[in-house]
Amino acid sequence: MRTNKLFNYLLGSTLLISSFTQAQSDNPCGAPVLPVGAGCVNTAGTTVGAAYQNNAANGGTPSCANPNNPDVWYQFVAPPSGALNIVTSAGSFTDSGMGLYNGPCGSPTEITCDDDGAAGNMSQINATGLTPGVTYFIRVWKFRPFIFPGASTGTFSICLTAVAGPPPPPTNVNCSVPDPICSGSPINFTAQSNGTAASTVNPGNNYGCLSTSPNPSWYYLRIGTGGNLVIDITAGSDVDYAIWGPFPSVANAIANCDSYGTPADCSYSTSATEQVNLTGVLVGQVYVLLVTNFAAVVQTIDINDAVANTALTDCSIVPLSISLSNFSAKRENDQVNLSWITTKETNNDYFLLEKSKEGKVWSAFDYVKGAGNSSSAIRYAATDENATSGFTFYRLKQFDFDGNFTTSEPISVNDMQVNSLQLYPNPATDNLNVIASFEFETIQFIDIQGNVLETIQTESTSQTTLEVINLKEGMYFLKISNGINTITQRFAVNK
Repeated sequence: MRTNKLFNYLLGSTLLISSFTQAQSDNPCGAPVLPVGAGCVNTAGTTVGAAYQNNAANGGTPSCANPNNPDVWYQFVAPPSGALNIVTSAGSFTDSGMGLYNGPCGSPTEITCDDDGAAGNMSQINATGLTPGVTYFIRVWKFRPFIFPGASTGTFSICLTAVAGPPPPPTNVNCSVPDPICSGSPINFTAQSNGTAASTVNPGNNYGCLSTSPNPSWYYLRIGTGGNLVIDITAGSDVDYAIWGPFPSVANAIANCDSYGTPADCSYSTSATEQVNLTGVLVGQVYVLLVTNFAAVVQTIDINDAVANTALTDCSIVPLSISLSNFSAKRENDQVNLSWITTKETNNDYFLLEKSKEGKVWSAFDYVKGAGNSSSAIRYAATDENATSGFTFYRLKQFDFDGNFTTSEPISVNDMQVNSLQLYPNPATDNLNVIASFEFETIQFIDIQGNVLETIQTESTSQTTLEVINLKEGMYFLKISNGINTITQRFAVNK
């Protein structure tokens, strides 16, 4: 017990004079629901007007922080990770106690209790191992020193922040159980960092250029339209790949696992980005792709069609978790309202909502629980209450119950004035997306000395995607015009 408890008690009692508001609920069955967000958003609370009840129906006697003061209750639904931080902040009282409970609201059981875990003498609980989707209860009261008889109340704030849990272990670590992928359905996956090498799990394969094959993830694809198959593999740190084929069928490809010959293409470079190149693939051919996480760090790896790709792969081999339609965003004053509709859901656990200013670095700000399994239309909605001015990009990351996820194409919201231009990602590597507030027909690449490197004439449009893979690393300008409006924006290229 710290020496400033008495001072804080007196301070809280003095401030109480101007803080009389109605209590929320002094029993768990009437507890209001607190949101669990991606960041801390405080909810105002008060124990004024509440009563202290320590019978079994009201959680018994808390095990910490000198109870016996009036307390209030909240409830929340555990996030998909089963982990969150519960933090109280000072209001008219500066010393709190807090308990976390589970079980039915009529007879809750204490899981843990905290006195001084947060700033000052306020309480904080970092909870882990909760069951996702299950309701839990929080109890908050003002600390009262033993030397002061009589109840004391006041105001405070509380916020609940979801904590990301560890990624589930991958299942496609053996070439006998590869996951299907296809064009038009880019995938993201969390790579393992301590997995057994592919050459150990499947030693009979010829791994070609891969001197090592740590932390493997196996995929297969089937050609739907012939052409040149060009696939981008993008991560934050060093990844490598090998691809085998063609095989006459998926069954044949899997049957030959552990006896694959020389890869059709592979790379063992030190780059965090790789590109598969197969020329002249034919309809019906099947290929098996191995991606290895050489960096051995937990990271997200993206697999997607490259700009130069002319072949299409068969998406009928991929069971869709959801069918998504009408993903839209609308700005209203200082917030952005997002909505989307699913027409089908299979093992859909939840949606994570992310936003970005430049379309490259994304941050989560909310999540919405999915329906699990459904064959009817379901409408979802979320709100970005901390929207920023100018262009903002939004996307959905949809998680299955097994931890696999897919990411939607981004949408944008813009409250800028006429003649605005947004370039993303910036810095760019291979492609540069262009969104303008007016339609344009002329595009120019200009170097830092002001020399025009290339002029492109296009049909009138307000957005397009440009290749910058042939530009050297450095700073450039992009100039767009429609003969009346002209705007120039600087961007960078990183290799």
